[in-house]
Amino acid sequence: MGTSTFAIASERFPPATNLVWRRAAALGSLWAAFEIVVGSFLHNLRVPFTGAVLASLGVLLMCAGVRVWKDRGLVWRAALICALMKSVSPSAVILNPMIGIFVEGLLLQLGLAVLGRNWLGCAAGGAAAVSVTLVQKIVSLLIVYGLDVVRLYEGLVRYAARVTGWQGLGPEEPILWLLGVQAALGAAAGLTGWRWGGRYRPSRPAEPARERAAIAPQQRRREPPGLQPSLAWLAAVAAALPGGMYLVAVSPLVVSIPVIGLAVGCALWRYGGALRRLRRPRLWVELGAVLLLASLVLGAIEGDVWRGLHSGAQMILRAVYVVVMFSAISVELKNPRLTRRLAEGRLAAAGAALEAAFRALPDFLSMMPAVRAVLRDPEGTLATLFDRVEYWQSRSPALVLLTGARGEGKTTLCAELAKLVRDRGHPVAGILSPGSWSNGRRTAYQVQDLLSGEIRPLALRSDQPGPIRQGAFLFDPAGLEFGRAALAAGAASRPGLLIVDEVGPLELRGEGWAAELDRLHAEPCCAMLWVVRPELLEQVRQRWPGLRQAEIVRAAETSPARLAGLLLGAKTPGAVAGESA
Repeated sequence: MGTSTFAIASERFPPATNLVWRRAAALGSLWAAFEIVVGSFLHNLRVPFTGAVLASLGVLLMCAGVRVWKDRGLVWRAALICALMKSVSPSAVILNPMIGIFVEGLLLQLGLAVLGRNWLGCAAGGAAAVSVTLVQKIVSLLIVYGLDVVRLYEGLVRYAARVTGWQGLGPEEPILWLLGVQAALGAAAGLTGWRWGGRYRPSRPAEPARERAAIAPQQRRREPPGLQPSLAWLAAVAAALPGGMYLVAVSPLVVSIPVIGLAVGCALWRYGGALRRLRRPRLWVELGAVLLLASLVLGAIEGDVWRGLHSGAQMILRAVYVVVMFSAISVELKNPRLTRRLAEGRLAAAGAALEAAFRALPDFLSMMPAVRAVLRDPEGTLATLFDRVEYWQSRSPALVLLTGARGEGKTTLCAELAKLVRDRGHPVAGILSPGSWSNGRRTAYQVQDLLSGEIRPLALRSDQPGPIRQGAFLFDPAGLEFGRAALAAGAASRPGLLIVDEVGPLELRGEGWAAELDRLHAEPCCAMLWVVRPELLEQVRQRWPGLRQAEIVRAAETSPARLAGLLLGAKTPGAVAGESA
């Protein structure tokens, strides 16, 4: 792996990335908790414009957050995390809310970028973010029912104008009024969030009384038994969706009904219980209302009730097809292989942050107060929840992969980093693997416990047979056991920094200190630095997927001070300027 690869990795994951994503994970998880608790409450009460209310709460939360935490790009990252958490919702329809949440975050971020991180940016961004919920609803209706829904709406507005006597009422006026109301609601939410964020003073949040079980994506998937999401099926359904919509628009019902019926039947055969929305009476009541209105309103416009009934039947056929196909796409998007692919490359940090967000979600859900308490002290409620955000973002420690060729000074750099961090008041644990050289050739390795300072023999260049070999080196089982014990004791001590020098072929095949690395990967104890050779980087990241969030730093291109800034951020005084968030 050449230097250019490391340059690219550095561009993808700048020094502040880990810290920003950790905060975004906590804030996005809190946003998702609002969506779950408040959304369920409003939907159960059948409150109209629930989307606008939820969007306003999201704007308030984000605007308060950007005043408390100054990280660039925090809003769109938190929106992405919240949207991705929707992807594992038990609901069969996830695309619409996922897109809505992410677009709201982008619009709010745009307002802050254009007008500044101030009250004006919050007001303008909030107005745009909440207004887009109405635009999204209109676009959804056009996708589901087609252009006939526009004619139906215009006919209803003209009828309402005749009945009420408002002869000047045009089709665009109700939409503009609704947009104005939603924009005002969003602006008010943005200003309120900005004001409350400025008055927030963090207090030390208590640890949860007991460890709450994390809600992992795989635990929340509820596909029918035996259904295996498939990328081939996803491509087929995505391709069939526009084809079926076009067929309904241009073909007579005698042609489109059998074809659409066959496609829906195939979807029912494959997805079965995943298409729960089709069993909801509310959907069929809505479709029946559309059919009745179309036959009356469009029939009156065209002067033929049967033509109006025909248009209504086309709208219903299209609606059923679109609902089924989008539900099918939603199921296929839960494909674990697709999730893993999306968690690689530029989205690696987002994938790791998403896992952290799921770990925090049960705590946020348990912290949600009753509606009466919220109404009595909304600002105090937000402050309590922000304390939990502080707690959870600090629970996601930084992680760095230090790499470099043999003889490039990785172990020496780790030793200097350990001394620097200790000098700044942080305990350091883990292991170093210093080597012995003779005539320009490494002849042996030792293993040093950074917590106690004790050193033991680890490996010796030898042609003799032995139980544990790697290349030209024969490993001492006692030395390996000493290293494993050092890692276990170091993690249990909860240090400021834990160093693993190094992760190599032994660990990749399950030997060495692989078992301890598995534990550290599952439950990071603190900021960690793992040393990995360039040719093993991708294998190590595949073996421990959580490492995809890690910064990749080349030993020859860094310093102990820069590493300390990456690993401990603001907690390490004197970090290199520009390397903190």
